[in-house]
Amino acid sequence: MSDAFTQQLVKGSGNTLIIRGIAAVLFGILVVVWPGVSLLALVVLFGIYAIFDGVTNIVHYVRHKGSRSAWQIVGGVISVLAGLAAFFWPGITALSLALVIGVWAVILGVSQIALAFEVKKTDEQWWLWLITGIVTTLFGLFLVILPGPGILGLLGLLASFAILLGILLIATGVDLRRRGENPIGKLAAG
Repeated sequence: MSDAFTQQLVKGSGNTLIIRGIAAVLFGILVVVWPGVSLLALVVLFGIYAIFDGVTNIVHYVRHKGSRSAWQIVGGVISVLAGLAAFFWPGITALSLALVIGVWAVILGVSQIALAFEVKKTDEQWWLWLITGIVTTLFGLFLVILPGPGILGLLGLLASFAILLGILLIATGVDLRRRGENPIGKLAAG
């Protein structure tokens, strides 16, 4: 992978990650603020978040042709599909919701891990992508392996995950923006 590719990826990804991070934190806060939320409302909130996250990823992929990664489009498409599933089947049970969110998180996490290793040789902060992917994958595996903790347990777990994911995405985005605005930084020297 060329340094020019990585620099384009760094510049374009910063804002996208910050937007995705803010959306994740807001989603987590909404789940905390509405602890008595009905399952239907949770499904709708998840659907909105997943579609927004996926569309943001896809738009970034389309707009930044010089810095594409197949893993960005995979994560975006999976997020949109998970969000659409939440809208088309809103009456799913808590167990089914846990499985849908779990599978979504595993696929999204694996795509983030793959992206981390894709930029590892040219990006000193690749580990932020890796941590985000690991946290997302572990959250998903937990829900797939133990989907029955109950809806209140799912709410707390989902809120914690969304807020942690949002913070990691914002941190990565801020770092990428900083380096993208200062092309003389460490990445450009690489």
